[in-house]
Amino acid sequence: MNDDDRERADRAEAVHRQLIEALEAISEGFTLYDAEDRLVAFNRRFRDDCSGVPQMVRVGMCFEDMIRSVAEQGVILTGERSIEEWVAWRLAQRRDPGPPFKLERGDGRRLMISERRTRNGGIVAIYTDITELEEQRECLEAQMRLTEEARHQLTEALESIAEGFAIFDAEDRLVLYNSRFKEHFVTPVDVVEPGLRFEDLLRAVVARGTIPREYASGEQYVTERLAQHREPVGPYQFTRSDGVCVQISEHRTRDGDYVAVYSDITELERHRHRLEELVTERTAELQSTTEALRRSQDDLRRARDQAERASQAKGEFLANMSHEIRTPMNGVIGVAELLERTTLTEQQAEYVALIQKSADTLLGLINNILDFSKIEAGRLELEATPFPLRDTLSDTLQTLSLHAADKGLELAVHIPPEVPDRVLGDPVRLRQVVVNLVGNAIKFTERGEVVVDLRLVARETGRIRLGVEIRDTGIGIPVAKRHRIFEAFGQADSSTTRQSGGTGLGLSIAAQLVEMMGGHIEVREGLDGRGSRFVFEIDLEVLEDGAAMSPPGLKGIDVLVVDDNATNRRILDEILVGWGMHPVCVESGREALAALARAEQAGERFPLALLDMMMPHMDGLALAARIRAHPSHAAMPILMLSSGGRSGDVTRRRRLGIARLLLKPLKQSELLDAIGEALGDKGAAKRSGEPVAPATVTPRRVLLVEDGRINQQVACDLLRQRGHAVVLAENGREAVDTVAREAFDVVLMDIHMPVMDGLEAARAIRGAGYRLPIVAMTASATREDRERCLAAGMDDFVSKPFRAAELYAAVERSEGGKETGQEVEEGVTSDALISAAVLGGVEAAQLPCLDWAGALKALDGNHEMLVEMVEMFRHEGPRLMAEIDTALAAGEVRTLRRAAHTLKGSAQVVGGLAAGEAARRLEALAKTGELARAVSAREALARRLDELMPALEATCRDEGD
Repeated sequence: MNDDDRERADRAEAVHRQLIEALEAISEGFTLYDAEDRLVAFNRRFRDDCSGVPQMVRVGMCFEDMIRSVAEQGVILTGERSIEEWVAWRLAQRRDPGPPFKLERGDGRRLMISERRTRNGGIVAIYTDITELEEQRECLEAQMRLTEEARHQLTEALESIAEGFAIFDAEDRLVLYNSRFKEHFVTPVDVVEPGLRFEDLLRAVVARGTIPREYASGEQYVTERLAQHREPVGPYQFTRSDGVCVQISEHRTRDGDYVAVYSDITELERHRHRLEELVTERTAELQSTTEALRRSQDDLRRARDQAERASQAKGEFLANMSHEIRTPMNGVIGVAELLERTTLTEQQAEYVALIQKSADTLLGLINNILDFSKIEAGRLELEATPFPLRDTLSDTLQTLSLHAADKGLELAVHIPPEVPDRVLGDPVRLRQVVVNLVGNAIKFTERGEVVVDLRLVARETGRIRLGVEIRDTGIGIPVAKRHRIFEAFGQADSSTTRQSGGTGLGLSIAAQLVEMMGGHIEVREGLDGRGSRFVFEIDLEVLEDGAAMSPPGLKGIDVLVVDDNATNRRILDEILVGWGMHPVCVESGREALAALARAEQAGERFPLALLDMMMPHMDGLALAARIRAHPSHAAMPILMLSSGGRSGDVTRRRRLGIARLLLKPLKQSELLDAIGEALGDKGAAKRSGEPVAPATVTPRRVLLVEDGRINQQVACDLLRQRGHAVVLAENGREAVDTVAREAFDVVLMDIHMPVMDGLEAARAIRGAGYRLPIVAMTASATREDRERCLAAGMDDFVSKPFRAAELYAAVERSEGGKETGQEVEEGVTSDALISAAVLGGVEAAQLPCLDWAGALKALDGNHEMLVEMVEMFRHEGPRLMAEIDTALAAGEVRTLRRAAHTLKGSAQVVGGLAAGEAARRLEALAKTGELARAVSAREALARRLDELMPALEATCRDEGD
């Protein structure tokens, strides 16, 4: 090869390399086949991405082998053709190349193939991946289909509406409209077509002569209508020459188009005109009616004012009547009590008892009338006070037991173990409801029993729904008259020959009190068709998690229970089982003796027996005598159960060794203490609340301020019989002067007096700096009157007519003297420390945090009771502090004072002297309304409680060890 040949070869090689590089640079696949369909050249794009079989692609490969292989391996989809049919189709295309065609691969990719023959008969093919383009095309086609469907739906929707609809573009040319627009709202219809200018449409209307009536000329119509159309501000309304009233609403879109809605409101306009006529007519009538109403309102206003004055006069009348009636009644009851203390014949004693009973009845009637009037006026409010449910109900029923016993009736109360005992509510009003209902049941029951049955209806966190049923075995109430018995002054028996009298107020008041407690009362037929059942439910807050008491030391002890009344046996059985004991309940003395005999034969003994006093054939005392006569049971402790204070022969009871006589209905706490005492628990007597010996009364120097002669005599005699010294003042002025001259322990102050009344006198005494206790003696029974007493600086009050016990309690729980600022000396007892702190203004920091010995001494050394009090205080203290914080935040001084007062007493009971004094200071600030200073006093109280709580816990733990 010469140089020229070599040079030409090099140039050819360079050109070949450039050609290969160019083929590799393009993004499509490239192949070149010769005239015999054998692969001459290809680029990597074809081999790796387009062929689908890169391992097979090689120079010299036959085209038919290539396409058959990709079809058989599924690299290329053949669609509905078989592989042979597809290969034949592909070879036919190859022989006569035409326009580009598409193929779909098995992996979803799509290729566009363009083939051309070369001059020498070969084939050049370009393979383009059009997968993304195809997907975009398909998405666009789908969107176009949706757009077309939406346009079709829009067209159908526009055709279905009753209004005419039209769209004009930004150049005011008609784009879209419905047939309603064309046929009903445009005249002539033949001009309506897409592309019509809005102005041309208006001029066609003018040419046809169908412009609205209110336009003077066609040009004026076109000009104003164009202005409205180009700057739409709201619905446009006009009446055509043919009488059709049209309303047009136009809106400009963001693109500058105009949307118009045409509505036929011809009928609406007719109705509107008719309504305007009717409104005009009605307005005239209303003006006349308004004038009549104005006159009627004036009459009603005058009637309301008169009613308010009458209501106020009624309230004042009731208060005055209460005072006027209670004042002489105070003399009647007081003189009767004094007379009862003298030596009387049997007949005179009966007369005194009749006087007291009549006075009690009259006082109850007065209280009912006052309660009824307060309920009617909406002035009766319920208290929220912690109280023990079981003892409260038992104490209440025991006051009625004598009346029931006089009629030979059994009176019982059943409280299931699951009912909580420590609750928060109004015990006074609950007792009032129970007394009314039970007293009514006793009144109309001649034989059998009256039972108070409780049940737990529902329980939530901190609250219970309590169901109460009072059932009797009396005469019952006819169905036709049951709806009247809760009406004021209404009775089931209203005839002149009725056996039991009364006003009917008691049941009415009970029903309304139950409603105030969140319930409803109703009367039903008694069990087995005998008597009646009064049923109601009330809501109460729960102060502890436990329900009934679960005392230690009684588990597994057998006890013999003898009672002829099935209800009493069931109640006793439930109580004793709840305490873990094993009761054997029988209904007669004969069965009791048989039970004792069976126990003796089995080699066992009953450690305790509970015997009912009144039983047929063999009463409790006779049974006790039979038991004592038997050597095996002679030493068995016996508790006697009696109804209505029927104690029997005291000497005989002592001779028979009866451990305790308990009054029915039983108080569970008394029964528990009696059982503990009988079984050898010497602390039970103290826990029962029964004094072992009368407490020594400290004589007090009392200033009695009273203008009534009878009340003076009664109070003086009662107090002097108790050992107290009494100085008399007849009006408030004398009282103020006497306090300034002499020292007293307590002042008993009447409210209504001449010269200076009791409230003004109390304020004057407090203003002079004297801190001795002042106890109001008031015949006013309303809460507002009592609050006025406290606001005047008084510390307590006694309601007239007062009982001796109430008067003694008010005087003997008060200690006082003139403020001296004396300091506390070392070694002073707890009582002296508390008294000095209350009366002398001692700082709480000077008092001990905890005086455990003093608190124990105050409870007669009853350690268990003190521990119980501490446990209650640990729960009550935080609750009362929360109540104090709430009252401070709301500025409620009365609530603040009450909570501080309660916390003070609770702290002093457990020996918390410093905390008690801090609570007293907060109470004093609340009394004077000094809320700004009360905030710092509250912080001081919180610090004292933070010191007291761990001290109590540590002391109780040490004492327990």
